[in-house]
Amino acid sequence: MDIQSGAVQVLPGQDGLNLNPQWSPDGRELAFISDRTGVPNVFLFDFTTQQHYQLTNVLGGVGAITEFSPAITWARGSDRMAYTYYEKGDYTVWTFDNPRALKRAAFRPGAANALAVAPTDSAAAKAAADSLTLRPRAGEPTSTYRAPGGTRQSSVLAAQEMVADLPPSIGVLMADPVYGLPDTTRFREHPYHVSFHPDYIADPSIGYTPNYGTFAGGTAFVFSDLLGNHQLAVSGNVYGRLSDASVFLGYANLSRRLQYTTGVSQDPVYVPLQGGTTGTGPVFEVSTTYLRYVVRNLFLVGQYPFNRFSRVETGVQFNSIAQGVIKVFQDCNIAGYCTDIQFKNVATLPTINYVTPSTAFVSDNTLFGTTGPVMGRRMRFQASHSLGKINFSDFLADYRRYDPIIFNTLTFATRFLSSVSVGPDEGFFPKYIGRPDFVRGYDRANFNFYDCTSIIGAQAACNNAQLAGSRVAVANAELRFPIIRRFDVGSAFGLPPLDGLIFYDAGLAWSRGQTPHLGRAPENNDPTINRYPLTSWGGGLRVNLFNLAILRWDYARPLSGGRKPNWTFSLGASY
Repeated sequence: MDIQSGAVQVLPGQDGLNLNPQWSPDGRELAFISDRTGVPNVFLFDFTTQQHYQLTNVLGGVGAITEFSPAITWARGSDRMAYTYYEKGDYTVWTFDNPRALKRAAFRPGAANALAVAPTDSAAAKAAADSLTLRPRAGEPTSTYRAPGGTRQSSVLAAQEMVADLPPSIGVLMADPVYGLPDTTRFREHPYHVSFHPDYIADPSIGYTPNYGTFAGGTAFVFSDLLGNHQLAVSGNVYGRLSDASVFLGYANLSRRLQYTTGVSQDPVYVPLQGGTTGTGPVFEVSTTYLRYVVRNLFLVGQYPFNRFSRVETGVQFNSIAQGVIKVFQDCNIAGYCTDIQFKNVATLPTINYVTPSTAFVSDNTLFGTTGPVMGRRMRFQASHSLGKINFSDFLADYRRYDPIIFNTLTFATRFLSSVSVGPDEGFFPKYIGRPDFVRGYDRANFNFYDCTSIIGAQAACNNAQLAGSRVAVANAELRFPIIRRFDVGSAFGLPPLDGLIFYDAGLAWSRGQTPHLGRAPENNDPTINRYPLTSWGGGLRVNLFNLAILRWDYARPLSGGRKPNWTFSLGASY
């Protein structure tokens, strides 16, 4: 399509199935995958010469996992083309520079692909039929066939039989009511109406737990329209009480280049404060007091892509955090029998309402393996400001690289992440670097700041206080390699792939009033005043469990604080 004039040009000679078009860097050629020769190969259409050229001639065919999956790409900056080729039971990515140098003679479809109406009454047809007629040799006996219309030699076919053996003409096929093609002039146009249909339904779960209520369960639904431009996601989980339900409703509009997503959510969070028993008689009370948060969120995010890999995002969130103290208790006797669990609202705390506008630049051109990225780079730079009941600004810089030493075999992955909050309430939501995907080896049990601070807005009160702060910086390096690519057990079952890695982590968390330092901490360091980086190294295993989950085992040796090596198990892809 010509952007200036709006004229639409239909490319000629589009025989077969033609997929995955890719523009040349100068916009004068168009590469695509076509099976017009019987095998999918890469073809090129030159708009100057109006000719097709075949660039590849592979036996297994150019294609990805599914018929319509992207299988070729043409780099605009380096004039390099990459395509996926199926060979030896696996998909291989091949690259070559200057694809237009592979142009030879213009592609011409074979005679078998050309459509023509076979003549039935021309002189050429009669001559062809006469050449197929068997003539008796001189002096040999002849054979005569007696038919209702007279007699003829047995070697000569009747005209009706000759016509019946010839292929039907296009005109005959068009007139046939069964095989006739539709008349495009009679097509009717109707406006497109968005109608949602389910794309995915998560397996529903239901269970029973003696804590936080009785029954629990949930599921999720994803809907979209026929074109995939409108998407709707709905999910819900109930934890014994409807007031403790987690719900999410989101809508995405991808019909234009300026896309947007909006939705609402609610999530309850319980943080234990204290627990124990009350009473010394035959019946006593077992209770636990919790600080209960209900986090509600309304968001609207718009994104504008510059190309396939980079985009800019801007949005706004309206947040509400309801707070309260709840007592969960039951009466038990010395024989071990207990009543049903009961809930009691002890206190209601003020609700925290605030709004957070944000803007971000995002870029991602990574290629994924079975357990994580193996090539490319990804980055996100974001700035946001929260105002209302709380007031602070947050700045995020996240840059990751995946450099293949041996493609899809040995990858060196690096990451640098920094998140800094500044303002009067910057410590209201402490950040925690003790997670298994940040700095490994320092905390095997706590995976978020709730476990280390107990109360939103409070200072860290656990023995891992150096892992929490309003400002953090994390650096990681991993050498990733496959251990088991495929291990077939019988003809219909195989074990999942297994990857290994060697890592080095470093992280630093601090807050306002504390001084960050580089290097090793002195023996008499006071972490409430000075903060030093925490480092560790070790190895890990990654298992892709049939695309249901990625299992992670990490053995980390901390290099700070005199801690012992330990194992950590977690779920999720590598960074």
